[in-house]
Amino acid sequence: MGPNLYRAGELVAGLTQALAEAARGLPPVRIMHVCGTHEHELGRYALRQLLPANLKLIAGPGCPVCITPAAAIATVIRLARLDPAPIVCAYGDIVRVPIASGSLWEAKAEGADVRMVYGPRDAVRLAAENPEREVVFFSIGFETTAAPVAALMRSELPGNFFLYCCHRWVPAAVAALAADRESEVAGYLLPGHAAAISGSAAYDFLPAKYGKAAAVAGFEPVDIMAALVSLARQLRQGRAAVANCYPRAVRPEGNRRALELLDLVFARTDAAWRGIGTLPATGLEPRPEYERLDALLHFGVEPAVAEDVMPGCSCPLVMVGRREPEECGLFGRACTPESPRGPCMVGGEGSCRARYLYPEREDG
Repeated sequence: MGPNLYRAGELVAGLTQALAEAARGLPPVRIMHVCGTHEHELGRYALRQLLPANLKLIAGPGCPVCITPAAAIATVIRLARLDPAPIVCAYGDIVRVPIASGSLWEAKAEGADVRMVYGPRDAVRLAAENPEREVVFFSIGFETTAAPVAALMRSELPGNFFLYCCHRWVPAAVAALAADRESEVAGYLLPGHAAAISGSAAYDFLPAKYGKAAAVAGFEPVDIMAALVSLARQLRQGRAAVANCYPRAVRPEGNRRALELLDLVFARTDAAWRGIGTLPATGLEPRPEYERLDALLHFGVEPAVAEDVMPGCSCPLVMVGRREPEECGLFGRACTPESPRGPCMVGGEGSCRARYLYPEREDG
C-alpha cells in the first residue's frame, strides 16, 4: 500500500464519523500524544478540527530536542570552547536551542568548530577525514536514534572519535506521566517510531497498572484517526488495552536485535528532562566498557549546570499538556522559529513550532 492510501479523503471521512460515534456520550476526555511528529501531522492535515468537541488531544514530551536538558547543551558548549578545541558535531535543531548562556549556534559564530550533521556516521566520517583533530558527536534522542548509535559504538571507530550521550527511553517517561495522580489524561496516543524499537508490549503497564487506554499510531492521517477511534471505543466501553494501530511497522515484542544492542551498550538510569525534572529509569547511559568513547572523560570536562527554563517560556507546561502553546505570552511575538525563546519553538518536533507553522483555521 502506498502512502497516499493513508491520506485518502474518503478513509479519513469514514474514520471521522466512526470517531464521532465512538465518542458520543463520553464526558470531556483528554488524550495525550507522546510524539512531536504526531503534533506536526495533526497541524499539517488540520486533524484537530475533525475531533468531536468532547475529545481534546494534548501534547506530551515527545520532542527529543525539546527535552534535552539545558545543562547538557551548556556542557557541549564547554567542550566546543576548549583549547585546543574538538570538532563538535550535532543535529541542526539542537544547535539553535537557546539556554541562558547562549547556544551552540552562538558558540559557532564566536569561532567554535561546530558542524551540523544528519547522524553519527557523518561525525565518524569527519573523524576519519581529520585524523589530526578530535571529533565529538552530541548524541541525543529517544530509542529510535539510540539504537543505531549503540550499533555504531560496537563497531571499529577512529581513535579520535568521541561521544557525549544524552539519550532517553520513552516507555519509562510515559510511566512517570501516568503515575502523576493529578493528571487528567484518560488515554495515550503512543509514538509509532519509538514503539518500532521498544514494541507495543512495552506499554502494557498503562492498562495493567493505571487503567489507561492506549494506542500506537503511525504518522499518516488514517493512522492517527484510526488510533483515536480505538481510544474512544476503549473509553466508551470502560476497558483499557494497548491497541497496535501501526502493525506495518510495530510488533508487540519490538525490534529484538535493536533492543539487544541497547542493552549491551547502555544502562538505564534516572535522567533529567528539560523543564520537567528527573524521571526514573529514562536515561540511556553508556556502560563502563565504552568509556573510551566518553568525551567528558577524555577531555576531563565536568558536566555544566544551567537553568532549564528561559524567562517567560511555557515549554515545561506545554510538554506535559498543562498549557497550550498559544497560551504562552511569548508565542508568536517574542518567540518565533526565526527567534526562538524556548526549545519547543526550535525543535523540528516541537509543539510550539508546529502550532506556529500550522495555526488552526477559524470556522467559516
